[in-house]
Amino acid sequence: MPLAAKRSLVHGALLLLAVWPAVHIGLAWRWDLSPWKLGGWGMYATPRFGLVGMEVYGRGTPEGAWLQVTAPSPAARDAATAFLEQHRWLRRLASPAALAAALRADHPEWTELRVVVSYPVLDRGTGRVGLASDERLLELLGDR
Repeated sequence: MPLAAKRSLVHGALLLLAVWPAVHIGLAWRWDLSPWKLGGWGMYATPRFGLVGMEVYGRGTPEGAWLQVTAPSPAARDAATAFLEQHRWLRRLASPAALAAALRADHPEWTELRVVVSYPVLDRGTGRVGLASDERLLELLGDR
C-alpha cells in the first residue's frame, strides 16, 4: 500500500473519530438511544440504570376497559424480556412486534394493546433522577 493511501486511511479514521461523538449525541438526543451504546462517549456523562419496568394492557373494543396482563404465558414472558432488553438500549426504536404477537396468541379477543415502559433518566436541568415512560398503543391485527 502506498504511503499516500495509508495517510488517507489514517486521516479518514481520525476524522471519523472526531465526528462520531457529535453524530452519536444527535442520535441519542433525537431518538432517545442509550448513550452507552454504539461507541458513544455519552456513557462518561450519564449514569446507566438497570431498572426498567413494563405494564401491558389489552382490550377487545375501542370503548372497552383496559385489562392488565398479570399472569403472562411463558412465551409472552420471554417476548417481554427480549423487548425490555431492546428497549434498554434502543428505547423508542425497539419494536414490540414479537411481544404483541405473543400476547395476541394468549388473548385472541383483544384488538388493542397498550405497552407502557418506565425507566429512570437523568434530568439535565436539575441533575436529579426522574422516571420517564414510553407508552405505545398497538392495534392487534390478524385472522378474525
